[in-house]
Amino acid sequence: MKTFVATQNSGKLRELRTIFSGSSLALAKPRKYAAAVEDADTYAGNALLKARALAATLQKRGIEGMVLADDSGLEVDALQGAPGVRSARYAADAGFRADGSTDDNNNLFLLQQLARVPDSERGARYQCVLAAARDGGVLLSAQGTVEGRILSAPRGSNGFGYDPLFYLPARACTMAEMDDQTKWTLSHRGHAFRALLELLG
Repeated sequence: MKTFVATQNSGKLRELRTIFSGSSLALAKPRKYAAAVEDADTYAGNALLKARALAATLQKRGIEGMVLADDSGLEVDALQGAPGVRSARYAADAGFRADGSTDDNNNLFLLQQLARVPDSERGARYQCVLAAARDGGVLLSAQGTVEGRILSAPRGSNGFGYDPLFYLPARACTMAEMDDQTKWTLSHRGHAFRALLELLG
C-alpha cells in the first residue's frame, strides 16, 4: 500500500525508510503540503493533527493512499517529564539560543538543565505515538517506548534529535552510535511501527 508520511524531518525520513524496507507498505513522500500546527498537549493529539491534515490534503488532490504521522519526545525523570511533547522546541521555548542547529541547541540546553544531576538520577525515555489516516479520517494509532538515561556529553553521529545523549545501558551505546537497522529494532518509533502493523493486519 502506498503510504505517505507527514514529516519533513530528514532524520526521521531516513529512519522510516529502514523501517518500511521490511514491511508491505511503500513509503511515499508527499509534495508540498501545509504542515499542521502541533499545539496539542499529548503525543497522540499531535500525531492525529498531522495525520488528519495530510490525509485531507491528499483527498482534495484525489491521491489515494494511507498517511502515517508520528509525534515523539524525550521525557527526563529529573525534569518531571520535560521536555516531553515540546521536545523539538525545548530550547526555543526557554529563549535559549546558541550558534548550532535546533538539535544542537536542544541538546546543549538539556545538558545545562541536568548539569547538577548525578548519573544515577538521569533516567529518561523516548515516547512515540504513530497514527494512521485515510480519506481524511483517522484509522488507528499505536505507541512505542524505550527506556535509557541521559549522558553528560554527546556520543555518536548516526542519529538526530536527542539521540547522541540518549544512552541504552543494556547496549552500552547511545542511539546515535547504532546503525539504522539496530536502531529500528530498539527505538520507540520502531516499537510503535511494529505495533501499528499488527493492528493493520
